[in-house]
Parts: sequence; structure tokens; C-alpha cells
Amino acid sequence: MEIITSYIKRALFFIFLTAGTGASYGKEMDLMYEFQLDQLLDPSEEQLQLEDVGHVFIYDGLKESDINLALDEQQHRMHSMMFVNVIWTDESGQPVVDPFTGQIVSDDDC
Repeated sequence: MEIITSYIKRALFFIFLTAGTGASYGKEMDLMYEFQLDQLLDPSEEQLQLEDVGHVFIYDGLKESDINLALDEQQHRMHSMMFVNVIWTDESGQPVVDPFTGQIVSDDDC
């Protein structure tokens, strides 16, 4: 229970930090992306303990290239990862843009 409380406090701190900055929506999204990427590639001890007891973390809106990196480097944690709204990337890791709509290509499921 202490592990969950610690994790929740950390997540709430992040939410309040981004909400209190008056940052633009884009800046808040960048901070959320970095937060998720950090959780994915460099998890805290608390997160690893939660994963060990069966918790699954849902990552939302990460780039395909970042997910592939995590799956290559963190194979032992795959059972604790779920990805939704994946942003497809080209060979250089940049988001793929639909030539007809101009929108970034992403999945709307997991």
C-alpha cells in the first residue's frame, strides 16, 4: 500500500506542477510525454515493485520509435506495459503525417 501511495503522490505532484505553471496545452503535453517516457525507460523502484505484483501501466500517445526502444531494452517488463494512441513514426523517428489530412498518423486503440 505504501508503494501505491508513493506512486500516486508522485503522479499528483506532476499533475499539479503542470497545471500550476500556466503552460500552454502544447507545453503540458510535452511534459506529460516526457513523464511517460521516463516511466517507460527509467522506472522508479516503486514502479518496478508495482509491476512485480501485477500492475499494468497504460502509456498514451507515445511514438512508435520510443515504444520499440523500450521493448528492445525492457523485455522483462513487457507484461506491465500497454500502449494506446500510438503515434506512427518514419525511419528517422519523426511522426508520420497523412498527406491528405495533414494529421499525425496514430492508432486509436491499443
